[in-house]
Amino acid sequence: MSEERKLVKKLAKVMSDVKHIEKKGFNKFHNYAYATESDVAEKVREVLAEQHVIMLPDVIDHTTREHINAKGKTEYIATVKVKFTFIDGETGEELSIHSAGEGQDAGDKAVYKAITGAQKYALMKAFMIPTGDDPEADTNTDKNNSYQSNNNQGGQRNGSKASEKQLNYAQKLLKEKVKGEWTYDKVHEHLKQQLGTQNNIENFTSKEASDAIKILQNKQGA
Repeated sequence: MSEERKLVKKLAKVMSDVKHIEKKGFNKFHNYAYATESDVAEKVREVLAEQHVIMLPDVIDHTTREHINAKGKTEYIATVKVKFTFIDGETGEELSIHSAGEGQDAGDKAVYKAITGAQKYALMKAFMIPTGDDPEADTNTDKNNSYQSNNNQGGQRNGSKASEKQLNYAQKLLKEKVKGEWTYDKVHEHLKQQLGTQNNIENFTSKEASDAIKILQNKQGA
């Protein structure tokens, strides 16, 4: 029985050692810093290697759809579901987790981007890695908070679907971000990645819509 618990202890060691990820990436469109996949993977990989643990990806489901951008060019949006398996090199014990990701590209890299995103969020959520990207920590959301409190106080607690007024407001803010190569679909997919959801905006829960409004409002004047 003690041998079966070794992998969990080793993964707990990763949680203990990887306390924070420095944000080395920067999104010029929304004007904010973020932790890249390589930033996250580098930190986690080092500790996993020390513990003789590897992580293997397995794409168990994927879809790709075409999208015509504002310039009339075809882009591809890929959605993947990936199983990541941690394997202990000393005991052979295995533990698997699942993560979803989306990627958009004009060439053949949409699936690759989706897998990369899935891995980043799998590692961050599995090891509870903080980056400071907590939507509840925003400081310039007084107007937004007032709007939300009037529309979804109960909805956020039970995950119910956002109100029509809330969704319309989120969609209005989203449309205001459309500019140049940043088409509605591209901004939409980027927002979903920030929220960590696979739901389209019209199907957002109250909390997802609330967080989306915070993100979109805070970046408007940035």
